[in-house]
Amino acid sequence: MKKKLAIKTFGCKINQYESACMADAFIRKNYEITDFETEADVYLINTCTVTGRTDYKSRNSIRKALAQKAKNPDATVMVTGCYAQRNKDAVEELGEVDYVIDNNSKNRVTEILKAKINRFENILEAEDFAEMSTGQMLDKTRIFIKVQDGCDFYCSYCAIPYARGHSRSRKKEKVLEQIKILTERGYAEFVLGGINLGLYGCDLYEDYNLVSLLKDIEKTDGVKIIRLSSVEPQLITDELAEFYFKSEKMAPHLHIPLQAGTDNLLKLMNRRYSTKEFYELLKKILQNRPDTALGFDLIVGLPGETEQDITETLDFIDKITFAYIHLFTYSSRPGTKAEKMPDHPAGNIVKERKNRLQKAILNKKNAYLEYLLKNKIKLGCIAEKNEEPGGSGLSDHYVRIYWKENCYNNGEFVMGFPVRLYKEGLLIKPEKN
Repeated sequence: MKKKLAIKTFGCKINQYESACMADAFIRKNYEITDFETEADVYLINTCTVTGRTDYKSRNSIRKALAQKAKNPDATVMVTGCYAQRNKDAVEELGEVDYVIDNNSKNRVTEILKAKINRFENILEAEDFAEMSTGQMLDKTRIFIKVQDGCDFYCSYCAIPYARGHSRSRKKEKVLEQIKILTERGYAEFVLGGINLGLYGCDLYEDYNLVSLLKDIEKTDGVKIIRLSSVEPQLITDELAEFYFKSEKMAPHLHIPLQAGTDNLLKLMNRRYSTKEFYELLKKILQNRPDTALGFDLIVGLPGETEQDITETLDFIDKITFAYIHLFTYSSRPGTKAEKMPDHPAGNIVKERKNRLQKAILNKKNAYLEYLLKNKIKLGCIAEKNEEPGGSGLSDHYVRIYWKENCYNNGEFVMGFPVRLYKEGLLIKPEKN
């Protein structure tokens, strides 16, 4: 009889990828995956600490696992991830947690369980990339590939460098080997990810970087769409930009963290560019690939933020072109520079500012959909959902597209031209196979 693993994941795509890898490791040890709320032999919580809210959710799930352990003392509770990395003592104070595992030892979870040895190391001392691979992402048609870990930039508001350590790159052979296996299993869309993806290769090679890796992936048979999860603006080099402009497989989509729309806030955040430099980068991208779906991150409520900053940010939003912005409320993180910065805006002021920003963002998002429709931009995707009639998928332009004329199986490549706005995206007329 198979043992059961219940796994709960919080946070970013990196955490989701690592959870898929850990689940695969347990499956290879003859475990089956079960719902987190049910009885299991092992409860594995992969935590996040990007905000106070994710801290709370992580602790809550640990408590739920401990409640299950109280009913079944033979159950094992394992906790890992960024909250656990930064708050090991707090995790252990919650109750009888069997193992607290550091972020660079996630690739050894089954070994730790078998040996019954608790493994926890200082992540800032990690020098090598912890190799983890999976042959599938649960219920996904595209697959996320982790190629880099850690960050050396230390933005004033961010705790992640303290939870992930210094930049570490995955060996190119391991990346290409995994992608080859996945294409043979029918996957065709790949998203390369990292904590600071643009740093890929800097620690490992003298003459092999992110562009080098992209060129090798593009030559791989079976790969139809390549995406980058997120690249810092100052790391979009001329070499990377030129590859993106000429690539036949790179999706016309770039996610570039903006974080603030004024030079005052960018300086307070310890970001390494100005609004002018950011604007010039966008201008260059759109001059060469006008249909690019540009996506940004933006934070509201940073200590020191003023009404003038919001006014200037709204002006900057109006000035630039984009497909979407992920808008986040600042969350104070222990141990960061911003935690001790003065002049935290009041909650009601932050909420009102966020509402204004959201309205401006929505207007620009709708304008991008209208652009795609008006200019009859061809859209493609890997089919994800069957609907009656037709189906849908997330397009190469990071817009959800729908079709009614034909039915495609999950994983099939669909292309067509938009015919009208539909739901939160666009309805297309698929080309005939």
